[in-house]
Amino acid sequence: MKRILALSLSLSLSLFLTFGLVVTLQAAGENHLAVQSVSGMNETGWRSFWKPRFEQKFKQAESEEIDIVLLGDSITNFWEGNGKDAYAKWFGNRKVLNLGFSGDRTQHTIWIVKDSGILDKIDPKLFVLMIGTNNVGWNETDPAQTQEGIREILRLVREKKPNAKIVLFSVFPRGANSQDKMRQLVNQINEGVPAMADGENIFYVDINPQLLEADGDTLSRDMMPDLLHPGAKGYEIWGAAIDPFVKKYVEGK
Repeated sequence: MKRILALSLSLSLSLFLTFGLVVTLQAAGENHLAVQSVSGMNETGWRSFWKPRFEQKFKQAESEEIDIVLLGDSITNFWEGNGKDAYAKWFGNRKVLNLGFSGDRTQHTIWIVKDSGILDKIDPKLFVLMIGTNNVGWNETDPAQTQEGIREILRLVREKKPNAKIVLFSVFPRGANSQDKMRQLVNQINEGVPAMADGENIFYVDINPQLLEADGDTLSRDMMPDLLHPGAKGYEIWGAAIDPFVKKYVEGK
């Protein structure tokens, strides 16, 4: 009898520990890096630019009326570089806050939206979001987790600014063609992006076919000189795709 009782207790303890481990692992998976809130303020090395750039943008948010917010990574950041001519054309006479930061992953954009306080300073009518390439590029999170990070950004923007509209773009292609490993990972992210839009508050746009050559596969250095960041031509295409949403939801045309 004692042996049976001991075996029963041992089995129960084993099941309890196993169940506890599974729950712990599930919880850890739910809190993976892509959905966390991570500040870039203490970055070092080449990312040390992050803090002064953010401080500049925060001052802009405090002092100017903002209608349009751009959220993203270096590709968004470089509206102020490779895209400066297209920026002048499409946004020069509009009230824009560019919150793109080179090297940012979804977790950094989550911090900007959720915890930085910058959205408390403004009342924009439109957000533009394109993020995710660095999540897989830095090998921090997989495509499915990156999708969850993008969903979390959308959820937070909707929660913070329910009256604003969001234009959500596919992650831009990278690498010379579909044989490139990074291109494959980005394509996997993009498989889940269209379903994140509802056509009422969040609008999905895919300009990737316009960024690629006619074969739908090749990315030219004329379009993206480093096969990652658009050149002037790419920003012109992007600006033209954003403009109808600005006219409708910002200018009421």
